[in-house]
Order: sequence, then structure tokens, then C-alpha cells
Amino acid sequence: MTRDEYEKRHRRLSEELRAGVELLETAYRHQVRALQLVWAAGGGDVEIPPSVMATFPGGPPSAAPAFPALQPAPAQPARRGAGDLFIDVQRALDEAPQVFDRNDICQILGYEPNRGSLYRTLQELIEDGECAIEERGTGKVPTRYRKTGPSAATAGG
Repeated sequence: MTRDEYEKRHRRLSEELRAGVELLETAYRHQVRALQLVWAAGGGDVEIPPSVMATFPGGPPSAAPAFPALQPAPAQPARRGAGDLFIDVQRALDEAPQVFDRNDICQILGYEPNRGSLYRTLQELIEDGECAIEERGTGKVPTRYRKTGPSAATAGG
């Protein structure tokens, strides 16, 4: 290897290092900006240092987009008695579609009961013959149920 080849390769490695560092810094700035946007969307106030804003290629990004106000989660009802959920779910079956899942029941109830309690309630309704499993759920796909009892006859479809 000649001195010229060495210097040429050394310059190329230095240029690649500068380009890599620049890419890494740019990625970091974008990740920080994304984090700030997520924080601001959740209602947090964000102070963006001028040093971060000045380092964006092409100037600082436009102002953060306006996000719709986050709806507060529905308040969980006061602790209920042992049979209250069963009665609530039985009543919800009257309004539920012929084939339904836990999300339909929760929507009709207006609150989300404890997952295990809802599961046990639905199992009890299956044992009582008021509904049956239409399709077992997997992963994030909920189990689908079919009304088979008195509420199925009044649903009309």
C-alpha cells in the first residue's frame, strides 16, 4: 500500500464516520421530537431547547399538530355486589346482537367489569343455556357468543 492509498482510505473512513455521526444525531433529534409530541398529546407541557430546534435540517419542524382532547376513561362504578354483574349482563343480552363478544357487552353496560368476573358470568350464562360459544377467541380476537335463551327469541335475528 502506498502513502497515497493510505491517505485516500483514511479520508474515506473519516468521511463515512462524519456521515454516520450526522445520521445518528439526526435520528436522535427526530426521536426526541417524536417523544415530545407524544408527551404534548397527553397534555404535558414540553420545553423544546433552541439547540434541538436549530439542529433540524431545513430549519425547525412546524408546530406540533393539534390533537383532539383525550376523552377521560369512563369512571368505574362503585364496587358491586356478587350478583350485580350477572344481572347487568343478563339485561345487556337483551340489547346485544344475536352474535356478540365481550366488547359489545361492555359497551352496553357502559363500563368495563373485571375481566375474570365477566368471563365467569358469561360461563354461567352458557351453563344456564342463555348463550353459547359461537367462535373461540385467539390472542387479541375475543370469543364470540350466540344468544340461545329467552333474549335470543326477542332479538329477532
